Amino acid sequence: MPTALQRDDVRVNKYKQAFSPSYRTCSIIEHEPPEIMVKKGKEKESGPVEDVQYNSGAIPYSYVAAAVLVLGVGLYYKFNGSAWLKPRSDDLKPLKAPRMLELSELTDSEYKNSMLWGSYRSGLYFGMRTRSQQSLLTGLMWFDPDNPETLKRYKVRHHASQEDRLQTYGWLRHDGRSYGRQQIVDEDYNITVSMVKQASEDSGTGGDWAVRVSAIKVAGRGAPRKRISFVMYLGDEETPRPPGWNVMPEGEALDLREGSTLANGVNGVVGPWSLHAVEVNSTRKAPSRLDFLALPTDGKYEYILQAKELMLGVMYEHLERNPTSDKFQLYLPNGATTGSNLALFQVTMILPGTVDFVFLSHKKGVDPALIDSSSRIQDLSGEALTLLLQQKDTAFDDKFEKEFLHPHAHPLEENTLEVAKAALSNLLGSMGYFYGTSQVRQPGGVTESYWPAALYTAVPSRSFFPRGFLWDEGFHQLLVQRWDPQLSRDVLAHWLDLLNSKGWIPREQILGLDAKARVPEEFIVQDPRDANPPSLFLPITAMAEQIKNAKKQGDEDPEVPAVKQFLKRAWPRLVAWYQWFNTTQAGPMPTSYRWHGRNATTLLELNPKTLTSGLDDYPRASHPSKEERHLDLRCWMALASEAMATIAETLELPGESYRSTAEMLRDPVLLAELHLDQSTGHYLDYGLHSEDVSLQRKQYPVQGKVQEVTYRVVNTPPTPQLVPCFGYVSLFPLLMKLLSAESKELGRQLQLLTDPQLLWTPFGLRSVSPTCSLYKKHNTAHDPPYWRGQIWININYLALQALEHYKNLEGPHAETARQAHAGLRQAILSAVEAQYIARGYLFEQYDDSTGRGISSHPFTGWTALVALVAAGSQ
Repeated sequence: MPTALQRDDVRVNKYKQAFSPSYRTCSIIEHEPPEIMVKKGKEKESGPVEDVQYNSGAIPYSYVAAAVLVLGVGLYYKFNGSAWLKPRSDDLKPLKAPRMLELSELTDSEYKNSMLWGSYRSGLYFGMRTRSQQSLLTGLMWFDPDNPETLKRYKVRHHASQEDRLQTYGWLRHDGRSYGRQQIVDEDYNITVSMVKQASEDSGTGGDWAVRVSAIKVAGRGAPRKRISFVMYLGDEETPRPPGWNVMPEGEALDLREGSTLANGVNGVVGPWSLHAVEVNSTRKAPSRLDFLALPTDGKYEYILQAKELMLGVMYEHLERNPTSDKFQLYLPNGATTGSNLALFQVTMILPGTVDFVFLSHKKGVDPALIDSSSRIQDLSGEALTLLLQQKDTAFDDKFEKEFLHPHAHPLEENTLEVAKAALSNLLGSMGYFYGTSQVRQPGGVTESYWPAALYTAVPSRSFFPRGFLWDEGFHQLLVQRWDPQLSRDVLAHWLDLLNSKGWIPREQILGLDAKARVPEEFIVQDPRDANPPSLFLPITAMAEQIKNAKKQGDEDPEVPAVKQFLKRAWPRLVAWYQWFNTTQAGPMPTSYRWHGRNATTLLELNPKTLTSGLDDYPRASHPSKEERHLDLRCWMALASEAMATIAETLELPGESYRSTAEMLRDPVLLAELHLDQSTGHYLDYGLHSEDVSLQRKQYPVQGKVQEVTYRVVNTPPTPQLVPCFGYVSLFPLLMKLLSAESKELGRQLQLLTDPQLLWTPFGLRSVSPTCSLYKKHNTAHDPPYWRGQIWININYLALQALEHYKNLEGPHAETARQAHAGLRQAILSAVEAQYIARGYLFEQYDDSTGRGISSHPFTGWTALVALVAAGSQ
């Protein structure tokens, strides 16, 4: 009778080829296999590794060989950077200024110790790591051990991915420091992952932490006796320190309900450590099953990054060698190799089930194997952990009420309150720590490396953008600084330390293999001529205003001394950043500005993108040129000038030039001369433009086959003109509060803002008016509209900020601003809340016709500003 594996379809053959020992000789391997498997110049024969040590079982050498050889095909990274032998250009040198990360509040040992560990692996469903150059890290995976589809379709959850099509996942609570609770619904499984950190008098560097993983069966789905396997893995980017890792030091775990020490070792930053597991709340006769695998990576971090592929390779080999009769089951083979710095622990349980993983740090010089840690383990598992998690949950809710809910405001509806808490929690829980070098384009098309640097940052989306983006971060920190000002200053300090000697910051931070593995190659290299909106001035301005208000009102704000220290240290960096913008992005006329980076020669794009603006495919002049005048950048510079002037005044520094520049950029006559269409009242970009442009398809014979190409056709030559497209860019003079409260112009712009024929919808402000010729148009055959009609929460939030500002100023338009503010706030809350309740996610965009969430999700970056919207905090 055929086995379960033999009954599967032909796709299994693909995996047999990929995971079998004979695969090492296949011709498709283009690069030398990793050293851990094959010595240079000759191939070892199949058989056990000579230095294998056996615990409850041995790993046949071919298990490791088969798995790692698969990685040899898929894990060849081309991010080697350039040699540091020739003189470094100024683009590649850091700014000579005091480092922000040397601020006393950030070098404080208590703060650094408390922040060492965190859920900083943004691109995973769950992972912990240390904030260090070479990190000790963990990751969580899960799968159905009884389903052949697990092997056939790589159906193991690890990296957060929209392709997994999970019903929902996201943090319901996360405080950004020591606690988080995440819910995941994945087909038959309803999973809760909770994390908590604490330190005891016996803790070493970084303290201790526990992760509780619970799973129940989704009602009405799956077999009555449904199982799940959770795999918690631990990896060290360092070479293990003597005496090395000890995996399963107590031998095979006979009953996980009594607890088991999984491993212990020593790390250069953490010091001695140990990892434990305890099954809790089990009423079954038999405990859950524990299997494991440990092996060395020889310093190749990509093997840790691809723990899922390595695990499946080993499991397939184990299954081939040890068939389980007619029943398909996937288990690790139970063995460890000397010198291991990657260990995987598989807990297989019948639903419902719960397992607690407990990580303990130990004092320097302590051997974890020789001390009794049972009381510390008990404090972070079982009933004690249940109580601790409840206390943390309550503390989060209490702090949220204190920081976000005005005591005299109308209470929020329960659903609105939960969405706001989840939005904040997802932003905090997605914050990541990265270390590496940016790749920078140099003259002649050469790519060279920035200096190695760390970045602690929020990320826009765990599934799609799990890395730092410069203009996104300014919006992120508006929310973080409200919740935890010190945490926000930490993030801003990391970003400002990335300024090069010319005052430039790479707009997209792709640091380390974790980040690079998720980025298309064409987006990796950054151009030092390209800007990104200086949105960091949004939270930085709020800091300056905090000092000014405290001084005016005589308040004793406990944050003011730290804010002053931060701004004083940041000043030379802000000066350099501002000057870089004011010179390199200057436009063709006085007080005009121009985004760089548009492709003036492409024949494929309907309207060449302006990625540097952050608004990507927003309609600009059809023919990029040096004569362009970009309204949004001019308004960003007005904000930056005002911010610099305010900071200078607050810190009693010379800032007259910034004040005069701010006044000049605010001047309504100059603004109108450059950007106002008097006939419509629309503020617009200016450039070489034609409205008579279209995409056309044409077929060409290529090697006997017909190939279809889509290209741009210009039917009417372009002329210099204002670009007749009303949208987000048109709102920027209003968004940046450049219009006088008494002016007729403000009244006209408020009227345009609330016109349902233009941007106003029941779900928020759309990015482009339907009257624009490029509304909802594809930019290429395969490039759908992005900023061409969709609703974006960050710009809507800026609109709410502006309306809040104008409704509180005396003038003829205060009531109009008040009504617009109330209507827009309700529209945003209703749209975001409805989609979150119905579909379990915050989205990158919302459709302007239906309010349906679209594009990447969960989008836990600036869409999380809905928490401030709910709180009425603009």
